[in-house]
Amino acid sequence: MLPPQPPARGHGQRLKITAFGIVISLLLLLVGGMELFSSYRSTLEQGYNQARIDSLLFAEWMQQDFREVELLQNMLAEQLEEQDFTIRDGAERTALESRLVRAMRGVPQAYDMILVDNRCRLVLSFKISPGFDANEGGYCNAMQTPTREDRFVSPRFQGASGEPVVVATQRVRGLNGRVIGLIGTVIRASHFQQLLDRTVVSGRYDAMSFTDSRQQLLARLPALSTLPSTPLADPHARALLQGSDSEDSYELVSPLDGRTRLHSTRKVEHLPLLVSVGLDKSTLLQSWWNKTWLFLLTWLLLNLLLGYGIRRYLHNTQLADALAIRSVAIDHAAEAIVIANASGVVEYANPAFERMTGYRNNDVQGTATLDALLLGEHPELKDKLLQALQAGETWRGELASQHRDGTPYQETVSVAPVLSPEGRVQHMVAIKHDISNAKLLQAELQRLANTDELTGLYNRRQFMLRTSEEIARSHRWERPLTLAMLDLDHFKQLNDRYGHPFGDEVLRRFAACCQTTVRLEDVCGRLGGEEFAILLPDTDRYSASQVMERVREAVAALELNNPLGGEPVQFTVSIGISELYPGDATATPMMARADAALYLAKQEGRNLVRAG
Repeated sequence: MLPPQPPARGHGQRLKITAFGIVISLLLLLVGGMELFSSYRSTLEQGYNQARIDSLLFAEWMQQDFREVELLQNMLAEQLEEQDFTIRDGAERTALESRLVRAMRGVPQAYDMILVDNRCRLVLSFKISPGFDANEGGYCNAMQTPTREDRFVSPRFQGASGEPVVVATQRVRGLNGRVIGLIGTVIRASHFQQLLDRTVVSGRYDAMSFTDSRQQLLARLPALSTLPSTPLADPHARALLQGSDSEDSYELVSPLDGRTRLHSTRKVEHLPLLVSVGLDKSTLLQSWWNKTWLFLLTWLLLNLLLGYGIRRYLHNTQLADALAIRSVAIDHAAEAIVIANASGVVEYANPAFERMTGYRNNDVQGTATLDALLLGEHPELKDKLLQALQAGETWRGELASQHRDGTPYQETVSVAPVLSPEGRVQHMVAIKHDISNAKLLQAELQRLANTDELTGLYNRRQFMLRTSEEIARSHRWERPLTLAMLDLDHFKQLNDRYGHPFGDEVLRRFAACCQTTVRLEDVCGRLGGEEFAILLPDTDRYSASQVMERVREAVAALELNNPLGGEPVQFTVSIGISELYPGDATATPMMARADAALYLAKQEGRNLVRAG
């Protein structure tokens, strides 16, 4: 019998290669699993971050909506006296109603305005008869509770019309500080739904909701046919209402549609209201699942390749393939890439560089230097570039450059040194990225944030900011400043008779007329609806009256094609102006005087200019 023979060398080699392949396969599986786990967590974190950003914007939006109501109530609270909180008839009641009607024009979200005396008896409402006992209303109980806060927002309840409403209220105090009554602005829940309907959620199954202090739903996107009569079952939101935190992020299964979402729920600042943005978890993880399946398929394919040709990947083929891949990646990269030697002479520029600059590789290879090629229009930056490279650091910059044909563009440039083991610069690699479109988009977003989309004038926020700046400048240099408040006469009748598209065209033509009639340095803005304002720096009340007369005459001369046929349509404007007084620290007093003058112009027959 022959003694046992040692395994053949080829067999042992195959075992080594097989073992090596199994180790590689397991390592790939481990690394891929770790990457997938990290990607899973990163995807969820990105979802939470997106939900936080959306909920913050949503909360600020809702706060601004109630801020407009607060400004209106503050103005009325300063004007109301104790005798206004008694039930009156005749001319006195009519005058009080007129004040409230005029005030409601500034807040289109107001469905009704009420006055309640300090005994919870309804004094004035456009929907309910005077004398109604409001003791059962939560807003009246809040008024009688001694707290430092004078503002309240009620939970949702059924209004006089049967629709769900909330009431934003404010205590009114007399000269002695005693509460003499309550101003309430009734807002229908459908108003909040209309605001949400103008919002576009990220995904098909994402959700946004707006709830009161009892977690009763005020609005939701996607919208529901009817609001639930019971509070939402969200323990996290309940804890947020009862605690001191302003925001919470969590995962929750919706009781309305059974989908799991990543929620960011946030308190609306200074209000007992919650906004919540929920991003659908399945939608967020869709790309992660695709990545997981792709990884598994790739891993299985690699196993097959390792089992079939692992010998071919043990030698120089692997290095050659890697170098080829890098070369192809550079040639097909979207960014312009330039490689230079240690002396700075360009050795290679990829096709993206030609598309970006107009210079081919043959135009610059071996003749141009890297600093001249990148910073030819910015020689003042060359020293900083060389200092960074000599220190072994990456230099980055944002530059305004020109294409070979003279077309300007914006770009970011990064230049990194390739160092030898001894720390010497062997090559330099520059990457250029065209950011012209991003810059244009940034400018457009800035414009949209500061202007009214319909008229192109400043929106209310930007106009108030410019007004504050001009007030400070006027006080600093002791120069006059005048504000004009403009309101189109019978605008609602134009809308009702000719339609909203015609009404929009009236607003655009009016805005254009104002801009062409006043000076370039005058500031025009749309405050809301048909209410506009013009700020006239370095202009006293007398001169402003003359300018506004020209505006009034120009508006009265406008003619619009009648959409119903017949004679052209004309319209007029009433204008109230007020000059900045030395004691005016903010725009509020000046706006109040101008608004009062505007009201006087309306009372005296419209199409007039009056100074306050």
